[in-house]
Amino acid sequence: MSDDMNSIDLEAWIDRVAADPVAYRQRQAMEVVLHSVASLLPKYRLYLKGGLLMGLVHDSPRQTTDIDLTAGFDAEPGIGKRIADELKSAFRPIAAELGFTALTVDIHAIKPLPRGSFDTAQFPAVNIKVVHTVRVTNENRHPLYFDIEISFNEPLQQVQILRIADNRELYAYALVDLIAEKYRAVLQQIPRKRNRRQDIYDLHYLTAANEIDANGKGQILEVLQVKCRSREIEPARTSLANPEIRERSKARWETLEIELGEVPDFETCFEQAKAFYESLPWESD
Repeated sequence: MSDDMNSIDLEAWIDRVAADPVAYRQRQAMEVVLHSVASLLPKYRLYLKGGLLMGLVHDSPRQTTDIDLTAGFDAEPGIGKRIADELKSAFRPIAAELGFTALTVDIHAIKPLPRGSFDTAQFPAVNIKVVHTVRVTNENRHPLYFDIEISFNEPLQQVQILRIADNRELYAYALVDLIAEKYRAVLQQIPRKRNRRQDIYDLHYLTAANEIDANGKGQILEVLQVKCRSREIEPARTSLANPEIRERSKARWETLEIELGEVPDFETCFEQAKAFYESLPWESD
């Protein structure tokens, strides 16, 4: 695994949405959670991924209010509650440390996934719903919520370290794993019968914004194959030519307006993501 270091200015990330009071408060609460996740190391190795990672490290304009994590340890009964309890105990002192004296962050609910079969599932997850309020003249403003989702048993090859304070670090997916997981999610739409329009946008953004050489493409393909085969999917150069992939990726594309403001052309994004995918060093038939 790689261990590249990046410094992340969370204060600047929060200030970008200062004109929107709701988004501003959400990001303050998310900063408290990110510092709390970092405080669990090394006991609980949790790796940041997904849309939030893209915003923090790759300057993606897509706004997300979820925190997606992969666990670097095995799932076991009660793990969700144990993690939630430790996060909860960290929220108040970290909020005070960050200067958010009127902000209260708490755990609202914990849900193991899939319901009823977490202990036997091959790829279990835990959803932790966070609630936060702001105290104003002894009254709390209406609560706001966002989700933390922790996935288990996810293959992970390359990671990076994000320095979020002088004495605090987060673990996160490196670019290779981030791109590979996004392509895996696109291909997995068919067996899971789900639509994921955000992944095509993210892949378009990542592959257009980063110069990835032949060695990098080889690493992405290798990680993609590991991730897909763990889910009993066999990726091929022609996989994105499947009309169902395009159809599912396009479903509700216009709803990206909520996260982006201005929705880019789907065909442009899809063709960029497809062209990069097909340029990976697949073995000749």
